Amino acid sequence: MTDKTIVITDRKVREYMTSPILSVDEGSTLREVAKFMKSKKTPLVLVQNKSLEYTGVVTEADFTRKVAAKECSVKTTTIDAIMSSPVKTIKGSMIMAEANKTMRQSGIRHLIVTDNEEFVGLLSPINFFKYYEEVEEYLSDLAINDGLTKIHNRRYFDDILSVEWKRARRERSPLSLIMLDIDYFKKYNDTYGHQAGDETLVKVAKAISETMRRPADIVARYGGEEFVVVLPNVAQEDAAKLSEIIRAKIEDLEIEHKLSSINKFLTMSLGIASIVPSSDSSPEELLKKADKALYNAKIRGRNCVTVSHD
Repeated sequence: MTDKTIVITDRKVREYMTSPILSVDEGSTLREVAKFMKSKKTPLVLVQNKSLEYTGVVTEADFTRKVAAKECSVKTTTIDAIMSSPVKTIKGSMIMAEANKTMRQSGIRHLIVTDNEEFVGLLSPINFFKYYEEVEEYLSDLAINDGLTKIHNRRYFDDILSVEWKRARRERSPLSLIMLDIDYFKKYNDTYGHQAGDETLVKVAKAISETMRRPADIVARYGGEEFVVVLPNVAQEDAAKLSEIIRAKIEDLEIEHKLSSINKFLTMSLGIASIVPSSDSSPEELLKKADKALYNAKIRGRNCVTVSHD
């Protein structure tokens, strides 16, 4: 979480420019500027002096608040007469956090952004709203999704299992759980390297996810090379059929695994447990049964599906 947040914080302001920013001459009358902004459908314009230097910003608020307060004539009053305080300039390479600090300390709402002393855009509060929305969206995503595989993470699995358990208990419907483990994954990493291992985890997660057919079916990374699938309102027999489809799909990826003792390609072992929740059972019990079934699948020789009969 921390690393990604730093990456977001370090993004340069140039990435958040409102483009293009139109400009007007400071000698233009309010009527001329209002007409120009309306025709261009822009909520703000930059103001230039005779030397073509940017001296300020005029927004829609200037026409409703400042003009009315000063009782200015829209026919004769120039933009220069009601223009906002001089706009500060920053370099496009400045990070968003620093730009935001500059705006707060200066009490200004707009920053002209330059690159090699040339104008490239305007930074305004809307940019920061977008910026923080992206941060919040990422942090929210990070809280429930695995950073590598992009499927749900262990934390989300724990939460959803509890939710689905309560729902199944209330509706007296079956709840099935599949635990999956890549066979001899440590040997795979030792042979092909951890980067290849990460790429394989992504492929496996994608393959498992593509097997799901209902929005209610949840796939999560349980930890390391282990995955888990939550199947609400699915009986054991149907969970077993789905598990076999997943097992075959992983084998059909034909990911080379030289050190596997059972296949020249990468394979998975799967354990299944199903239960109709009651006051005498718990989500932990279901998880333990699925874990035991997975263990039995490995004892049987791996690359197979085993169902809990407890």
